[in-house]
Amino acid sequence: MLPALLLLLSAAYIGINFVGLPPLLVVENILLAAFYAVVAIGLWKKPSRTLYALLATVAAFNAGRVSRTIWSPTEGLGRLAVEHIPLFLYLLVISALAFRELIRK
Repeated sequence: MLPALLLLLSAAYIGINFVGLPPLLVVENILLAAFYAVVAIGLWKKPSRTLYALLATVAAFNAGRVSRTIWSPTEGLGRLAVEHIPLFLYLLVISALAFRELIRK
């Protein structure tokens, strides 16, 4: 299940770039898409504690970055908060599933 969720996330990170984002954000999204796709393939072929730990860490960090778009101590609720809440929750679920698998192994 986790690899399928990662491929969906990877496709979303590629797809969102067609709305006219700043170039550095496009590069970041492409790198994240590549990371999640590579990890998905790795989990399908040969799951390992290292892959789960890496995924949990990156997904949690990524969720933290997205959370700054939702809420900022200086601005309060962000302009794009509503649009980013589903991504934030999705990343938290990915991170939690990866941590769960890490604990199981």
